[in-house]
Amino acid sequence: MIDLDGSRGEGGGQIVRTSLALSIITGRPFAMHHIRAGRAKPGLRRQHLTCVEAAAALCGAKLRGAKLGSQELVFEPAPTTPPPAIVIDIGTAGSTSLVIQTILVPAIAAGRPLRATVIGGTHNPMAPPFDFLDRVFVPHLRAMGADVTLSLDRHGFATGGAHRDSHDEVTSDRGQVVMEVRPGALRPLEIVDASPITARRAVAILARLPTHVADRELAIVRARLGLTVAECEVREVREGGPANVLLLEVERAGGNGHPCRELVTAFGERGLRAELVAQRACDELAAFLAADVPVGEHLADQLLLPMAVAGGGRFRTVPLSLHATTNIDTIAVFLDVPIRVESAAGSAVVTVG
Repeated sequence: MIDLDGSRGEGGGQIVRTSLALSIITGRPFAMHHIRAGRAKPGLRRQHLTCVEAAAALCGAKLRGAKLGSQELVFEPAPTTPPPAIVIDIGTAGSTSLVIQTILVPAIAAGRPLRATVIGGTHNPMAPPFDFLDRVFVPHLRAMGADVTLSLDRHGFATGGAHRDSHDEVTSDRGQVVMEVRPGALRPLEIVDASPITARRAVAILARLPTHVADRELAIVRARLGLTVAECEVREVREGGPANVLLLEVERAGGNGHPCRELVTAFGERGLRAELVAQRACDELAAFLAADVPVGEHLADQLLLPMAVAGGGRFRTVPLSLHATTNIDTIAVFLDVPIRVESAAGSAVVTVG
């Protein structure tokens, strides 16, 4: 039984998600204490509890402390054949992306087909949107040998006009994402060189909002970043809302012939001018481009687990966040795979294995 302090480092839900994934992969049980102890509302919230339940469904785990608000959790995986299909309903607009992150690498490592339907928020300000997983993270997994596809059946916006439950979580505006994993094995991948940009794209998503919101955002993007009209898209969706999400993407040629992308996201808010939403997104993308690295901050965090499971990998990124360094510490508890970080001016090279 591995003993873990859920309040160390970044002290958030990432420790829970990474521990669940690695417990499934290694078969090692864990007991976690002080879960999210430093948060305004500590313990497991509905989204974290859904990650626990989804992980347990993959491996038949025995659970103790798996309830809302719990700061203690015992997770004991059992040797079992994973089911071919599961349906996971968060019950709120909590992030479907974070649930998928919990079960995706274990599903790949299991070497069996899995179809997972996840119901909840697909575009949540506190987590990577569906587009980031689909356009940025999953292509790198494919380059590592995984056979994974994601599909967005219905948008779900946590910023929409939904009411909140007793745990202050949005309870309507839920979308649906389907993850399909087919047998494949992860292998090491190197992403070090920031090759020239080959494509750019800006997408302004609107749900029950006037089109001038998107037009004003994209006008700022064209003026700040030099995108053409052809590189900009207004995407109006019928479900949920009112909501507005601005996505800015750049693409480079990556190793093994796969695209290497970065995508930044800005969310519209009530009372926040569309021009300011666009400025925030442009500022973030401009900072990434100025760093001249192939891997952004959030992708760096997500690549750590599959590279550690693959037994090797290397990438160059911006200086690591506390989120990422906490993830490295959590991985080290379960896997005997060294992860070295060499920092330079404005960047870091991470070597796994």
